Amino acid sequence: MKSVRHKTITIVALHALCFLLAVPLPASAETYEKGVLLFQKKIKKILSSSCLRKNNFGIKIYSLDRGESLFELRAQKAFVPASNLKVLTTAVALEALGPNYRFPTRLYTDGVLKDGVLDGNLYIKGYGDPKFVTEQMWLLVNKLKNLPVKKITGNIIGDDSFFDNQKRVKTWIKNPGAQAYEAPLGALSFNFNTVQADVSPGPKVGSRPKIVIEPDTEYTTLDNQARTLKPGRRNRLIVNRLDRDGFDEITVSGGIRLDQARARYFLNITDPTQYTLSTLKKYLGHVGIQFHGKIEKAMVPETVTKLLTHESEPLTLALQGLNKFSNNFVAEQILKTIGAEKYGTPGTTLKGLKAFEDYLMGLGYQPDQYEILDGSGLSRQNRLSPQMMIDILRHVKNDLGVYPEFVSALGVMGVDGNVKNRMRGVKSAGRARVKTGTLNFVSALSGYFQSGDGETFAFSILMNSLKCSNGRIKRLQDQIIREGLYFQRIPTGSVIAEDQGKPAP
Repeated sequence: MKSVRHKTITIVALHALCFLLAVPLPASAETYEKGVLLFQKKIKKILSSSCLRKNNFGIKIYSLDRGESLFELRAQKAFVPASNLKVLTTAVALEALGPNYRFPTRLYTDGVLKDGVLDGNLYIKGYGDPKFVTEQMWLLVNKLKNLPVKKITGNIIGDDSFFDNQKRVKTWIKNPGAQAYEAPLGALSFNFNTVQADVSPGPKVGSRPKIVIEPDTEYTTLDNQARTLKPGRRNRLIVNRLDRDGFDEITVSGGIRLDQARARYFLNITDPTQYTLSTLKKYLGHVGIQFHGKIEKAMVPETVTKLLTHESEPLTLALQGLNKFSNNFVAEQILKTIGAEKYGTPGTTLKGLKAFEDYLMGLGYQPDQYEILDGSGLSRQNRLSPQMMIDILRHVKNDLGVYPEFVSALGVMGVDGNVKNRMRGVKSAGRARVKTGTLNFVSALSGYFQSGDGETFAFSILMNSLKCSNGRIKRLQDQIIREGLYFQRIPTGSVIAEDQGKPAP
């Protein structure tokens, strides 16, 4: 009996010894340090590229789990952030307006609605909805039709007084072209204040191309001087927009080959309110509401009767368009809305920037430590440091009331938005949520990623005075993020058992 008991104890001891050998003991501090040094060495090698030979860049990678920096270089220096500024715009919008904020668009009348006839004027007042697009216009006019309204005897009057009358930020390029990314601002706006022009070859060589303008309203006219060319001929198709004082003219010149696919162009418009009113008039006809009056601008009188309110999608969805596709128009509309809601109407860029100043002051920054002149990052006079970007990302991460909406609005590497084609084929790319930024000779990337052993990091890479193409710079940034995704504090094959003091087999 005694020998059996001794044998049992021996077996238990062997099992315990096997368990201890099978489960790695905590690694030493020296092992952790080796993992960090290896990572830092790789990042320094990436940053030694000739693209960055002016050394006019800053970077910081910060562990949100451990509260310490993994890598940083010139993190305190301020750089042009380009569209990385939208990270701040998003953070302030979520805090000031809330994730479920909805932009209203309201219809009023100074007349009487009886038996389907609206005897009087129809007023429409905009409140800065950055995503009042085709679908939303359809919903609005159908709500009006279902009141029911079959006929309007007066005029249609637009009120854009929720914002000031400044359609552009003063620090932007003085004489912008028709590019969609420089669309004007307005409290009453439609389809990002852009029109779409589709150009297809004509039926035969020498004929005029077929051109479709969407939306097709009285606000835009078309001057088609282009020609259909023989297959194989060199061609240059020029599509432009000209301000004609009260309406816009779309001009098309040059040529498109007979065998060429349809070409699509997006052009900004010059008068947001007039454009929206013309579109509303067109859509009233689409749903069968008779209207033969004029369209004009004026403020809604105090004596009117409200007919209905149309609300936008939640702010959260607008922020996805803002960040995943870096929409400048959405950013500036939101900035002015923040200004109006916090400091009173009319909403202005300066009031919105005052909200930015208050937010950054809460993070410990004084106005002389940065320069911010818009909400989109288009201004080349903007200046932020990687450290400021990290502090914004940290602040958001610690607020569960806004963090889920914030991170869901960022681009997912290799999956969606304007980073859909970056890091393709990298299995773990989806663990990086980012915001891009691009101007001439400027490139930026900031956001979050999760490392190979599950550690969460915030990072900011701000690069100015670049000496190579955007494509090469993006590949360098992607290499940095890839190293971050694969980073482990205990490198594979380097686990150290404390009792042996050397790498485990």
